[in-house]
Amino acid sequence: VERMARRVGYHLRFSRVIYRGSPLQCSDPGGRGLFGDAVLTRSPIVASANRPFRAQSGIEQRRWLCASTRRGVDVCTTHLNTRTTDTSIATNDAQCTELAALLARRAADRGVVFGGDVNRLGSCAPEDAWTRTDLLGEESPGIQHAYGSRAVLRAPSVRTVPARYSNHDLLLVRARLMPSRRH
Repeated sequence: VERMARRVGYHLRFSRVIYRGSPLQCSDPGGRGLFGDAVLTRSPIVASANRPFRAQSGIEQRRWLCASTRRGVDVCTTHLNTRTTDTSIATNDAQCTELAALLARRAADRGVVFGGDVNRLGSCAPEDAWTRTDLLGEESPGIQHAYGSRAVLRAPSVRTVPARYSNHDLLLVRARLMPSRRH
């Protein structure tokens, strides 16, 4: 992720994921560093936060990561629990509810854009946000989502692109950032 950010000239925040009690090295291909969540932005990052969700189940600690940019937009990501058992479904539902509340709180003061693997077809977006998914993708379609504040990010378009080292296609969303009245 650091090489990618340098190559495209973006700013970066990273949150390592705890797996079976310790950080997990990326394995396929190896030598890439730690497994985790990352946010890359063109605008400089002025603050960031990441925390584990209150509800947890399974061997991987699920966290959220948000970065506040100089442009007045928060960029957030996460990877929610899978929905394979009654317990993990309940955990995913609780994480989805917590994510929606988090994004709504942040959207009260700033624009918000979110992208991540929510492991569900239903949206976790707050009320005043649009939702786009990878429903037209080939790999695990519909469970990667992007959300954006309607008042700040307009005309979202979506496409999917096959990815080599992932169990998902890439979800590419473009939206137009409205001029800020704060600057």
